[in-house]
Amino acid sequence: MYDAGDPPGPAPAVPLNRVLLCCLAVVSVATAVIHFAVSGEHFQEYWLFGVFMLAVAWLQVAWAVLAVTRPSRALLWAGIVLNAGVIVVYIVTRTAGDVVGPTPGDVEPVGFGDLLCTVLEAVVVAGCALLGVARTGRKVARRQVPRGRLLAVPGATAAVVAVLLSVALVDGGPEMVMSMSAASASASTSGSSVPGSSMSGPSMPGSSVKLATATPAGDITMPDTSMAMPGMRMASSTPCDAAPTTAQQQAAVKFVNTSWQDARKYQSLAAAQAAGYVPITPPRARVVHYLNRASYLATLRGGPVLDLAQPQSLVYANTAQGAVLVAAMFITAPGGPTPQPGGCLTQWHVHTNLCLSGGRVAGVVGAVSSSCPAGSANHVTPPMIHVWFVPIPGGPTAIDATSAQVVRAAGQVSSTG
Repeated sequence: MYDAGDPPGPAPAVPLNRVLLCCLAVVSVATAVIHFAVSGEHFQEYWLFGVFMLAVAWLQVAWAVLAVTRPSRALLWAGIVLNAGVIVVYIVTRTAGDVVGPTPGDVEPVGFGDLLCTVLEAVVVAGCALLGVARTGRKVARRQVPRGRLLAVPGATAAVVAVLLSVALVDGGPEMVMSMSAASASASTSGSSVPGSSMSGPSMPGSSVKLATATPAGDITMPDTSMAMPGMRMASSTPCDAAPTTAQQQAAVKFVNTSWQDARKYQSLAAAQAAGYVPITPPRARVVHYLNRASYLATLRGGPVLDLAQPQSLVYANTAQGAVLVAAMFITAPGGPTPQPGGCLTQWHVHTNLCLSGGRVAGVVGAVSSSCPAGSANHVTPPMIHVWFVPIPGGPTAIDATSAQVVRAAGQVSSTG
């Protein structure tokens, strides 16, 4: 029986290694969340990439659970091998490029989310090594700390990791946002349209427009301006959401069909290069933009902006079957006209985050780098408009799409063509 006059007993204590393992478990779960978040994008790019992301994510979750419930020396070594292996894959794909997939040798870009994931994996490796080395591991295991730290320290770790994870998910969010936007747009138009076109639906002018085309890209729908990627904005500061007239609908279909008919001669990248199209983005990237300088100079001198027979730019996707023509891109002169033959079905956009040097894209200003590479400068581009020839979300006149979506759509066209 405890007597109030007796001195209090020692405070409950737990081994320090248990506290550290709980912290490592929190970090491992964070890395799994990032891998789960990007697995859909990687499935779109190549099925094996998606499988790899899901497998790593589940293994990291399983490791975290076992680290809390059944820690062992073997588990520490498993944590080192798993996370070090993922780090090696990351380094290889960001330096030498992809080893397998539709674009072998394509160097993956570095983003805040994947860089954070790699740093957290390195923390798990270092922590497991610290606890697994015989001398340091025994020393840490013998040290006792107040039991309250078993919740406080991992809790503080979770709070810090949660903030970083939130930034990472927001930074990588466009992939998921665009997919969801495309799904909702598809749901809003399917079932409410009739073949050819329709303009019913009071909720948003033109939201139910669905116009059949003679291109592999499918039906024209009202562009969703929320699908604009980071570093992009619409060329006009005034939202364009007016319901297109019958004449504008017909003009939009003609614009898309004629663009496709005239661009088919450039389905071979070699033919485009022979006609003077040169890459202005890295030619081994998943999606590459080619510019015809003579065509653009003609536009700068007052020539037609929408020259369907000779667009200023062509866009190709590098796939397992080779380069696939995915779009024509029309570029106006700085401050020049932005004709909209289809009314709000054909909208122009600009890029605000590109680093330009000698007419080429040398880098991107974003979460990873706030400044341009030496010799380049950040400029707002002239307005431009795409006509897509592959079935990306949003149809032939969509504002833009992610590289993963474009490569996937290109693969669908090349596999059926």
